[in-house]
Amino acid sequence: MPDLEEITYSRAATIAAISSYYDFLTKMYLNESKVIHPPSGGWPSIVNADPDALRTLGKSDEVLQLLAHLPYIRSPRNWHNDAEAAPECILAEWQDLIAYLSPGSVTGGEDMRIASEGATFASLAPSHVFGLGFGGRDNAVMVLDTKLGIIHWEDCPARIEWGNWKEQALYEPDDDVPEEEAHWRYSAAAWAIPDFFEVLKDQFRTLNWIPISPYTVRSAASCGGPQEEGMASTLQDIYHEHGWPDLATYRKAECLEAVKKVLLERYPDSVCIRR
Repeated sequence: MPDLEEITYSRAATIAAISSYYDFLTKMYLNESKVIHPPSGGWPSIVNADPDALRTLGKSDEVLQLLAHLPYIRSPRNWHNDAEAAPECILAEWQDLIAYLSPGSVTGGEDMRIASEGATFASLAPSHVFGLGFGGRDNAVMVLDTKLGIIHWEDCPARIEWGNWKEQALYEPDDDVPEEEAHWRYSAAAWAIPDFFEVLKDQFRTLNWIPISPYTVRSAASCGGPQEEGMASTLQDIYHEHGWPDLATYRKAECLEAVKKVLLERYPDSVCIRR
C-alpha cells in the first residue's frame, strides 16, 4: 500500500488517465461519439464563466483548470440518454454543468457539490477536491483530490476494495485536517489517480462488470434472482466468444448485438431501454 508521500498529483497525468479510461470504454461498449474533448484553450463554458458564479462551487483554481481541460462523456442528464461508465455511475460533464452556474440561477454550486460529492462529503470537502460523478443518491460517489493525487470511492464494493488493497493509498491525514473529514476519508477506499482507473478497467477485463448495451453496465454480482438466473455467466461467455478481453481480436459491434439478442430472448425484463 503506497503512502501518501509516495503519491504526487499531476494535471497532465490525470488528464491522461481519464482519457485512457474513456478510450478503453469506447473500445468495449461506449459509442465513440459520447466522448468529447476540449479545445486547446479549454472548455469555453469554464474558462469564460462568470467568476462570481464559479465561486459558488467553492473550488480551487487548480480544480477549475483541470475541469476546463478534461474530456467528458456526454451527459444530457436524461436517464434514457445517459451512458454509465461503471455500474450505476453517471459521470459529471462539468463543462456542461458549469454553464448553468450564473448569478441567481436555480441550480447553485452547493447543489452541484451535493449531487457530485454526496451529501456527507459535500459539507466537508476542501476546495482542492471535486466529484467525478453526478446523479441521484444511488450514483457512485468518487472524489478526486488535486492536492494528494488520490481518488476516494465512498461505499466501494468490498470485493473491489479488498481485491485491490495492495494498490490502495494508505491515507494518513495531516494534523490540520478536520476530524469529520478525516473520518470520511478513512472510511472510503482510495487509490492514486492512475491506479484508480486501472482498477476500474480490471473490473471490465475480468467481466465482473458487464456492459449490456452502449449505455448500461451491470455488476455480475447484481445479476440474480429467478428472472436473471445464469445471466451473468451467459453474458460473460458471449464476450469471451467475441474475443474479449483481447482488444486486437474483440468484435465490439457483433458482441453488443449478441448481448442484446440473448437478453431479448432469455432475459426480457433485463433489456436495456436506454437509447
